[in-house]
Amino acid sequence: MAFTPINDVPMKLLLITSNTVNAFSRETLLQSLRESGMTYEVIETNVALDETIRKRLTEDWDCVAAAGGDGMVAAVAHTLIGTGPPLGILPLGTGNLVARELGIPLEIADAVNLLAQNPKPRPIDAMRIAGKTYLLNAGVGVNAEVIDQTSRLGKSLFGRSAYVGTAVWKALQAKTHTIEITIDGITQTHSATDVLISNCGILARALYPNGPDIRVDDGLLDIGVISIKSPLEYPWYYLLRWVAPKRVNTINIETTARKSIRIRCNDPIVVQADGDVIGTTPVDIELLPLALTVFVPR
Repeated sequence: MAFTPINDVPMKLLLITSNTVNAFSRETLLQSLRESGMTYEVIETNVALDETIRKRLTEDWDCVAAAGGDGMVAAVAHTLIGTGPPLGILPLGTGNLVARELGIPLEIADAVNLLAQNPKPRPIDAMRIAGKTYLLNAGVGVNAEVIDQTSRLGKSLFGRSAYVGTAVWKALQAKTHTIEITIDGITQTHSATDVLISNCGILARALYPNGPDIRVDDGLLDIGVISIKSPLEYPWYYLLRWVAPKRVNTINIETTARKSIRIRCNDPIVVQADGDVIGTTPVDIELLPLALTVFVPR
């Protein structure tokens, strides 16, 4: 259901906000809502939405918005997949990568104004992993270990830069794993240090030569496999990534999936999805093409 104002009738908005949002951001958000002219209701909760909130999401809303980080966005998106009203995003997290990917303003007042002023509904792809919905990426290897080892305190104090020091440290400790990847029913085996499954391209643009071609609405999941024999090859890899991208293909494999991906490893290794550790291998990832509608700028 896409919202189109009729006779200047304001949008009817249900806003789900994370209980981790700080007091200053919360007050800025509420002030922006009061000034927006929208009819709205705010519910504060944690990322694990309880059944009462899930039932509220099925009521007659023009938009259900998530205020928080990418985890909160994914949690609200999960309840809207296939049947719900469009998702609105009010970015109040550390990375806000979904908002960045879709061009949604990062200033909270601007993001509220976007919803109030006839935004554009855009269908996008999503991923289903272990019964939950994810929008950005999933991965094993170094990318998952970095997330696993970066503390919540570090993220609170230093934002996205908290990941950089951990990334350097984990890259220097990187070791290869024998990883079995089944893509749409066809199995391949790789000796790899890193496997990243991307629905959005924002992170992959910095990691893989074909990253800029990754789109959130192309009906594909993009798979990047890095096979590095020594940690010292990481700086060389990233240098080639920028100056000679074709040569990077000797240590990097890129392909796509249209339906599903399964990742297995003899020794269980950490799995991340949308920036949260969700368990260990094996992991199954299902593509949900154009299953979610999000309000974005026109």
